Amino acid sequence: MSDVVIAGVGMHPFGRYPDKDPDDIAIEAILMALKDANMSYKDIQFVLCGKVAYKKAGTGIDLMMKVGMTGVPIYQINAMCATGGAMLKLARDAINSGSCEIVLVYGFDKHKGMFDELGEPWQNILGIKASPIAFATVAQKYMNDYGATEEDFARVAVKAHKNGANNPYALFRNIITIEDVLKSPMVAYPLHLYNFCTPDDGAAAAIVCSEKVAKKFNIKKPIRIAATVMQTAQYPPSIVEPANQYSVDISKKMGVPVTELACKKAYEEAGIGPNNIDVCEVQDTESAHELVHIEQLGLCKRGEAYKLLRDGVFDITGRLPVNPSGGIQCKGEPPGASGLGQVCEIVWQMRGEAGPRQISKDPKTGLCQVFGWNHVAAVTILKK
Repeated sequence: MSDVVIAGVGMHPFGRYPDKDPDDIAIEAILMALKDANMSYKDIQFVLCGKVAYKKAGTGIDLMMKVGMTGVPIYQINAMCATGGAMLKLARDAINSGSCEIVLVYGFDKHKGMFDELGEPWQNILGIKASPIAFATVAQKYMNDYGATEEDFARVAVKAHKNGANNPYALFRNIITIEDVLKSPMVAYPLHLYNFCTPDDGAAAAIVCSEKVAKKFNIKKPIRIAATVMQTAQYPPSIVEPANQYSVDISKKMGVPVTELACKKAYEEAGIGPNNIDVCEVQDTESAHELVHIEQLGLCKRGEAYKLLRDGVFDITGRLPVNPSGGIQCKGEPPGASGLGQVCEIVWQMRGEAGPRQISKDPKTGLCQVFGWNHVAAVTILKK
């Protein structure tokens, strides 16, 4: 396979825009990415549009017509919260197939709140769906298995807000303390209100192309896609993760977490190990999952993430900065856009363009990880 690179990225700030048309939100991110890549819409040969919560049908094609982009294949993708990572894999595969050389990948959403329609009716009644109760079971198990505390989960939120305060694309840009988190309303023990991400609106886009095309357009800082993997879970999935596949397994065996399956393939594809990662953006739907995903990605041993967090390892000045953007705990989560929002952040970090939240080391390799409903995950590894 030839090298495939990210030539340009763009974002519309994540937030709440009740009076703003979602098309306008998406177009702003698209035009920013095109400008960043020294391209116009006429150069695009293939389009992937991601959305999850916004219900209007045919949006991807309608929106491209507003941009002026017609006559090219346009596909609309929904892989829940892993949509951005899934689209990036499809874009790279399309280029490697020889069917195109330049792909526009964009995601957007207008999000009113929780996914009311997820799960079977009995699961929704009991709260066993993509809800705070389901996420709290993960946090409780982590505390029971490894000795973490509510204060440790609060530290995740404090770090997120410290980074997010310097991110103009974030919904929340305020500094908070451990005490602030613990005094915020208890949502589902041990998780407080300030431990959770907030559904919101936003858009992100990337221009993906072959290395040959990047040279043609004089892209000075192309970021290579070293690996991109989209993975669904083995059966049965872990019962402590949100899904509609809860069941009794008579073998008493538990499936491997889907993030572990995805990252193993991604490391092999990139020819590296987790010790080579310099910076990462991970799915932090709530504070406990940031720690769980760090461990599932092999970035530390099981039960060590909260201890490393205490030592500052995951700060932007630490050995392995995690979520320098503030994560979706600060940006909020428009699920169609959140994965590509991670990609934008890692690209900016690797170019040295992240401003006051720029990490202290010069990152050569970055990782993005997203995790969605019903055990779908995507892991992307980027290199200079």
